[in-house]
Amino acid sequence: MSENIADLSGNTLFEFRVRQAILAAQHSTNQVGLIMIDFDHPENGPTNGQGAALEFSEKMFLRLRGALRESDTVIHMDGGRMAALLPSIGNADDVLLVVNKILSKFDKPLTLQDSKVQVPPRIGIALFPEHSTNAATLMERADSALIAAKRANKNYVLYSENQSRPKRNHLKMSELRQAIVADEIFLLYQPKIDLRTERITGLEVLARWQHPKLGIISPDEFIPVAERTGLIIPLTLWVLHEALLQHRSWKKIGIDVSVAVNLSMWNLDSQELPNQIHGLLEKLGIPADNLELEITESAIMGDPQAAMRTLRRIRDLGVKFSIDDFGTGYSSLAYLKKLPVTGMKIDKSFVQNMEQDRDNAIIVRSIVDLGHNLGLKVIAEGVETYEAKEMLTDFGCDVGQGYYFSRPIPATQATTLLTKPEGMSLQNLLSSGGVSQAAVRSLNGRNGKVAER
Repeated sequence: MSENIADLSGNTLFEFRVRQAILAAQHSTNQVGLIMIDFDHPENGPTNGQGAALEFSEKMFLRLRGALRESDTVIHMDGGRMAALLPSIGNADDVLLVVNKILSKFDKPLTLQDSKVQVPPRIGIALFPEHSTNAATLMERADSALIAAKRANKNYVLYSENQSRPKRNHLKMSELRQAIVADEIFLLYQPKIDLRTERITGLEVLARWQHPKLGIISPDEFIPVAERTGLIIPLTLWVLHEALLQHRSWKKIGIDVSVAVNLSMWNLDSQELPNQIHGLLEKLGIPADNLELEITESAIMGDPQAAMRTLRRIRDLGVKFSIDDFGTGYSSLAYLKKLPVTGMKIDKSFVQNMEQDRDNAIIVRSIVDLGHNLGLKVIAEGVETYEAKEMLTDFGCDVGQGYYFSRPIPATQATTLLTKPEGMSLQNLLSSGGVSQAAVRSLNGRNGKVAER
């Protein structure tokens, strides 16, 4: 058996293989195919039970492997799924030929514990470079296509853009209020990395909603509901409280790292916010400079004078501020000079394409220079490649944040990163299996940053 076809340990290693295939394909005319496979298990049948489930999984794995080339990689994924990487294909038709070969392998019933079981596969397909040039995103999009295949009861589905964000226009105020009370909202943490030392300098706090019927709901879907109904105020206070509690837990084990929470323009309209933040810091015994608040240009420009009054009151507590998504709003430099901020975050839309887009690279370099001339720390969002990281370092950017370093992750996995051995890079930790990115993907939903606030 070729070493490229293996039951690899850890989804992170598989992601590394996908990244390698993409890098190789970038220097040729080849494409990369990624296939996610799941099976329709009978509700009551011989696949139930630990021993039967293991036998089932092994037999399915062998059938799948038999449909692939020696140069292809196949792996068991979390949740009973499997994935196949086709590192060198000519076009989408080549992938469909492989998919049809896979389907033919599963035409015959599977013999399991003296019973014959028909278990049709469901397959999701994504392609490099058509669907993404990033390994993590390509895996998410293949997974989105797999979900679409299940919902439509189809053998396979090729990824399309409208699969990434299912619309949930029927979210209700009462549901969101209940979600806050019932702890259906949970937090993830995305590290911010010093580009010189590659050490974690802080973590951005990102909220997700675990809806009892709809599954994971991303912030771009429930934050507008919160803002429209006024629930953004209690929601923000809940996020602040939980993030500061987690910070205190880290502090107790010797981890001293700041946490950053996003504020909405509606938060800046609340005159009680400075006192509420002061009360939380006092109650939990957390130094104010361990909390950073991120505000967008649009939030500031709604009512600049009122926003600055609120920000100054909070700044006087010792809390730090950064301007989020800089470059996408319409703030004037006159206001920018007066704002009590210590940092600015370059919007990911400029960073993600700057290796290929010269104009974006010029914009990023200019924002870095502007920020430094104003005495601000500059953070780049959307750092997804080594090349982007190196360009930002050359530009003198201070901090990077993005999938190249880490996705948003649960607190337990953030702790693993924060306590990594001295001298071990984040990439080495991830590729060694120290952080399960499969669990992270399932929590993050199907998109990238998706309004991570």
